[in-house]
Amino acid sequence: MKTCIWCNKSTPHISFNKKAHIVPQSMGGTEICENVCDSCNHFFGANHDGVPPIELVFKETFNITRARLLGKSNIGKNKALSRFKSVYFNVDFVKNRIDVKPSFKLQTGFQSILCHQFKRSIYKIFLEENERVNGNSRDDKYDFIREFARFNIGDYPVLYYQSKVPFLLSSKDEPQKPNFYFQKKFVYLDDEHGFFDTYYLGHVFGFPIIRNWELVFDNYISQSLKQKERFYKRPISIKYLTDIDLTLSFMNA
Repeated sequence: MKTCIWCNKSTPHISFNKKAHIVPQSMGGTEICENVCDSCNHFFGANHDGVPPIELVFKETFNITRARLLGKSNIGKNKALSRFKSVYFNVDFVKNRIDVKPSFKLQTGFQSILCHQFKRSIYKIFLEENERVNGNSRDDKYDFIREFARFNIGDYPVLYYQSKVPFLLSSKDEPQKPNFYFQKKFVYLDDEHGFFDTYYLGHVFGFPIIRNWELVFDNYISQSLKQKERFYKRPISIKYLTDIDLTLSFMNA
């Protein structure tokens, strides 16, 4: 019997026929979470009441960085990135500018909605990767992540650490196959700190893994900056996707 980490329903009442890629397969993601049912897997890629799909927002966001890293020679038919044309953004890699397209910018609150969906995607990927690695994502302590990512209940922060210096990719194949790996040098996965830090395509993000994250926030920031202050700026809680240096502007230094 299999039980879904998102809806807590089990076979035979639900099916597990489709492969649930943790990072979208179209982005080169290869890791699978076995305990995501077909209905929940479909949910994250679907449009709901006109709100941008969670999976699409994730792809839209990080395909900008992938295009920056891959360069023109690796974009096109039968290449690592088959195409690059953003649905929501106008991107200028020369000037390192990203602007929401006028048709969306005129929609009241659209940029906040887009960021909200992006944050849900980060928590979604965390819970599925945690299940793949540790197998404990049905634990009650992760109920708030289920509520937020799957059922859009509440709101939780995602912090962004902007780099001060050029970086080295984890591997030369990272832009082609950018899986969401747990990075041991940035892990705060315990009750004392209550936050989890992760590296993805040159970006470092932090987010709470306990519901009452405000109680440990100051301690987390203090301990995290001790590790990162040489290479990263003080983190910001993102409100818009343009708060993230998606074009990796520091590479031009």
